[in-house]
Amino acid sequence: MSRRYNSIPLAAALLLVLALFLGGTAGAEAPVKNVILLIGDGLGINQVTAARLSLEGGASAVLNLDTMPYTGFSINYAANNLVTDSAAAATALATGYRTDTGRLGTLPDGTAVRSIMLKAKEQGLSTGVVATVKITDATPAAFLVNADHRALERDVAAAVLEAAPDVLLGGGADTFGINPFTKKPKSNALIHRALEMGYTFVADRDGLLNLEITPEMKLIGLFIGGDMSFELTRLPTEPSLLEMAQRALELVSQNPQGFFLVVEGSRIDRAAHTNSIKEMVGEVLMFDQVVGLALEFAREHPGTLVVVTADHETGGLTITGGQPSGANVTYSWAATAHTASMVPIYAFGPGAEHFSGTLQITEIPRRIAELMGMDDFPALKKSP
Repeated sequence: MSRRYNSIPLAAALLLVLALFLGGTAGAEAPVKNVILLIGDGLGINQVTAARLSLEGGASAVLNLDTMPYTGFSINYAANNLVTDSAAAATALATGYRTDTGRLGTLPDGTAVRSIMLKAKEQGLSTGVVATVKITDATPAAFLVNADHRALERDVAAAVLEAAPDVLLGGGADTFGINPFTKKPKSNALIHRALEMGYTFVADRDGLLNLEITPEMKLIGLFIGGDMSFELTRLPTEPSLLEMAQRALELVSQNPQGFFLVVEGSRIDRAAHTNSIKEMVGEVLMFDQVVGLALEFAREHPGTLVVVTADHETGGLTITGGQPSGANVTYSWAATAHTASMVPIYAFGPGAEHFSGTLQITEIPRRIAELMGMDDFPALKKSP
């Protein structure tokens, strides 16, 4: 005789467990206090592989990325294009919504949407953005502004300041009106607005490294007129991505309520656009050092979630041959533009298991928000 199971109570129980699993953080203390979101612009699987092969040990070498316990893939197309740009992809990572290429924090119809970083700020957390391109560039800006197009740089710069994150470090001094020779603000320069808002301004590596971080400090560092240099040819006056990330982390971690910090390894993309293997590998290795910094911090500070991903892959890089030792490696590039390839996700810390498998790019911030106890994200931006 066949045995009949009572499936209705079982189904109800499963639904209850699922509800507690997915929604339990809203009414209870959130498991995640701090978020470090690391974005490798243009970083695909083969960019990671090329960096690993460059190390002593070749294919058996271990990057900091390789030590992260949970991995997945992000499907990253834009609303209007299978091949996304950084603006649309960063908007997805910042807001949980897809949009058209070129847009920052706005839907295809122009509707403004809320950034997870600014939502964190509203909840009393410290916030910061670090990049090796201009801080008005697509990825850093998407976490701070709502704009119809990334090319509206002056408007984006003003909006970045009005968003008032606690830390802004990167390039873009020209846009903010810094004299390239004296490193002082020009008259009527936008940087004056930052100073009025209470920001401490630093213009070079020594200024950043020698700065005494104090509670309540707001910091803006603009280290070169445009995008910062590749790591292999970095000027003595430019801090490395690791140095910027270290200082940013020191500042935002002073807030007992927690923080949301975004660090972009921006120049991986720039090197891949020109199919420059050496420069690209140098950028990935520097980015991996920042991963190591974040993991060390997370191990020492329970409640810290580290998520590493990319906005898109650039160049269609393929590794076509070589020795396991890393000798005689050969490469091929399919393009000098972005591709539609999935990109990796890595995670460490409380809730890291939620970032395994194949995810839509919009799921990344939604899951972070859930783990932070945000019950109204994603959402349209409220009118002032």
